[in-house]
Amino acid sequence: MNTLSNPSIDRNDLVNFISQSQKYIEILQNMISIEDLQSVTSTSLFADAEFSPEALSKLEEKITQTRMVFENDSSILLELPGKPAIEYTCRQMGFQSQETKTWKMLIDILSSAPHTFNFGVAYIYPDGSKKNRQKCKDYDSKWKLLDELNKKLLTFFKREFNWNFPDGYKLYKNAVTGKDGEKNFKFIVKSSSSQDEEAPLDNIEKRFLSLDESDLVKEIWALNDDFSVDSFVHNDPPEFLIAALNVGRNKFGWHDERVREIIQR
Repeated sequence: MNTLSNPSIDRNDLVNFISQSQKYIEILQNMISIEDLQSVTSTSLFADAEFSPEALSKLEEKITQTRMVFENDSSILLELPGKPAIEYTCRQMGFQSQETKTWKMLIDILSSAPHTFNFGVAYIYPDGSKKNRQKCKDYDSKWKLLDELNKKLLTFFKREFNWNFPDGYKLYKNAVTGKDGEKNFKFIVKSSSSQDEEAPLDNIEKRFLSLDESDLVKEIWALNDDFSVDSFVHNDPPEFLIAALNVGRNKFGWHDERVREIIQR
């Protein structure tokens, strides 16, 4: 068998061969990169599948039908859709004690109608100049405290009911009625269990219970128009408007989007 110990290769052929080899290598690298990208993308899609718009909508619906009721300084009642109310103490909900700042924030919101919260402005301008603005000391600390409370509640719902939430999910939103910047929880809030039925029926809500849905909407329009005209007089939303909206939620199953449509017509 003859071997070529020193084969004669044309220099131009060698250059062309190396050039073609590099192209093939680049094509292979690109193919591998695309496959890796497709694999990662596919994995991400499957990982986020439970938070599709449909799934998120179902989660929101479940939350907005959940009722949290203030019982006393150390416990609340929680009622999930279609289930009886259950009492939970602060420790059962993951708070160290009723003296923690996060628990006190929750109790303050639950026990005080209209159950909204607003931490004011971030800066004040003593001389009207933006250069000399001053940071409000409590502003950031209160929002940090709310963030801690939100995480506590998410952890509780996850542990107790196996509810999953997207990263960064907030259990609060902008209040449909109220001052600019006010927030409230997405779940239904009541001051106390003793007020769940008798008090609203005996007081303001009773006048709206006999109305059908279209008449109730007209009443809300009138109340909202009156509130808008006289808004400089009122510090808080009128009790009649809140009562009418509560009847719409409880009697006709209105959710936040429906309430927003009625108010912002």
